[in-house]
Amino acid sequence: MIKTLILYESRYGSTWEAANIISLILGPSRRYPVSRFGEGCRDFDFIVIGTPIYNGKIHPKLQIFLDNEREWLDEKSIALFCTCLNGSEGLRVLREVEDSLGGNVLELGVLGGRLEMDRLNDRDYEALKEYISREGLPSQGMDLFSDKEVMEWALRLIDIRDGLLDELPVPELRKEVEEFLKQHNTCTLATSSQGRVRATPLEYNYHQGHLYILSEGGRKFANLLSNSRVSVAVYEDYTDMNNLLGMQITGQAIMVEELGEYQQAIEMKGLSMDYIRSLPLDLKLIRVDLEKVEFLNSKFEKDGYSARQVLKF
Repeated sequence: MIKTLILYESRYGSTWEAANIISLILGPSRRYPVSRFGEGCRDFDFIVIGTPIYNGKIHPKLQIFLDNEREWLDEKSIALFCTCLNGSEGLRVLREVEDSLGGNVLELGVLGGRLEMDRLNDRDYEALKEYISREGLPSQGMDLFSDKEVMEWALRLIDIRDGLLDELPVPELRKEVEEFLKQHNTCTLATSSQGRVRATPLEYNYHQGHLYILSEGGRKFANLLSNSRVSVAVYEDYTDMNNLLGMQITGQAIMVEELGEYQQAIEMKGLSMDYIRSLPLDLKLIRVDLEKVEFLNSKFEKDGYSARQVLKF
């Protein structure tokens, strides 16, 4: 499993806030200011580094860290982000840092920052007046920080981090995924729409990249009618951290109307159409088309691979 370390320095709080959001989304992770960097921080695989941009420069403590830890950073995969008021300047500064670190920087993130005039110390206030005059910015507070922007960037980092996994060969991983799905028959189907979420335990059958679910109906259909994107969880009971086994599935849910496919799914469940017609209610058939499976299996780690594997259908 790839562990992420978020290192940052913050001047007035925006970079700290961004680092906190990123750490939540990229778990398993730890978050440290670079001033607290120590030996306990070295055993991480993916390093995310954040800084505010002031007067065209990164935080001085971060610059010292980069100079002192260059050899350690040379062996790591890195993402860089900044909080700033001028996006083009922030990108220029990050690219300069990227050039100094060589080819192991995988992603840059330029995020909006905040300017609260009454919080500035005297030195920063004087430097800011000069900067505002030079850049033609208004001499007033500004708030460009966006939780959504930070979350979207953190989600991009998950895809980048997944690319660092010690991967099983795809045919072998697909076989493992399909065997697990065939050995189980109960899932949690998560649906959502504007203002509504629902998680429903259901029986399923797996067949060639699809989950087939029979349902009498219910609130989940209010979500499915407006949003076909779903998540599905299938898992074993937890025993300990050395025996993790479960998966999260991302896919599209389709309500099957075609009679032939409906009948095939019914037969797959060991039922007959005569039985279905004899029931005093209608059974709807949901087909979940699998798009991505995130499979956590401790066995993979024992075989020399990452415990978490990602299979795209």
